[in-house]
Amino acid sequence: MRANQFAFAFGIFALIVGAIVDLYGVFNQFGTIDSAQEVLIGSFILGIGLAFLSIPNRLERYIVQGIIGIGVFYYFYIQNNNFWIALIIAVILVALLEYGLKHR
Repeated sequence: MRANQFAFAFGIFALIVGAIVDLYGVFNQFGTIDSAQEVLIGSFILGIGLAFLSIPNRLERYIVQGIIGIGVFYYFYIQNNNFWIALIIAVILVALLEYGLKHR
């Protein structure tokens, strides 16, 4: 039981830290490589928090996955300045995240 409490607490902590890093990255020099890297790090932290929380298929899980997808899209759009490549990569990464969350 203690392991589940730790996983839940760590998941909440990771979501809070990931959201703070994402917001800081977006509002700190919007549109630069540094901002995009901070948003990508925040998105990875959000993904780790989502994995530890074990949220079933509910609206909250899909909202966090959407935020992660937007963060990944932002990073790859700033990196290569191509909308379609960034969109395809973001969709593939969010689909892999959803597959991993369903089959763990």
